[in-house]
Amino acid sequence: MQRITRASRGDTIIEVLLAITIFSMVAVGALTLMNQGTSSAQRALEITQVRQQIDSQAEMLRAVHQAYTADSDEAKTVWDSMTAKADSASFAPDNSCPSELSQISGAFIMNTTNATMLDDSDNWFAAISSATAPPYAQFVSDEGKAYGLWIETTRESAIDDRAPDAYDFRIRACWFGAGLNANTPMRLETLVRLYEP
Repeated sequence: MQRITRASRGDTIIEVLLAITIFSMVAVGALTLMNQGTSSAQRALEITQVRQQIDSQAEMLRAVHQAYTADSDEAKTVWDSMTAKADSASFAPDNSCPSELSQISGAFIMNTTNATMLDDSDNWFAAISSATAPPYAQFVSDEGKAYGLWIETTRESAIDDRAPDAYDFRIRACWFGAGLNANTPMRLETLVRLYEP
């Protein structure tokens, strides 16, 4: 008969359960960190994409202004339409993105393919929460629609008679980002100031 020594014995069920528990906690922690990293990367990508959309709108505004100062009749028409909207649009940011054009009446968007302005007469605004909306705020030129992206204009009068009047174009974006509470939208905006020549 062989005698079984303590050194040759197998693991007890408690030791196995303890090892599985520790492994599970480490695996769940690693998956949580990976998920947070993926959400952070997605948010950073969305912010970069929206920033590019805002920059393209700002460049369109500057291009129209430059053509207007060079006495282009077509640019003058667009500039007059843009500045006529001064102080008529306002969207008070609460905990939502605008869901229809009436909430930002007086706002407009620039068509980045042909430097034209889309305003209230065009059906250019689409809610970012609609079923066909892209994942971040953007202007889709094929559709002629802006999802969660718009421009508001305000007029800043000159302090004295020697200085020209200025127009502030506030380019706003609002969308629901990845991994965030559905009731808390992400927002970006920039301000472009252009002067009357």
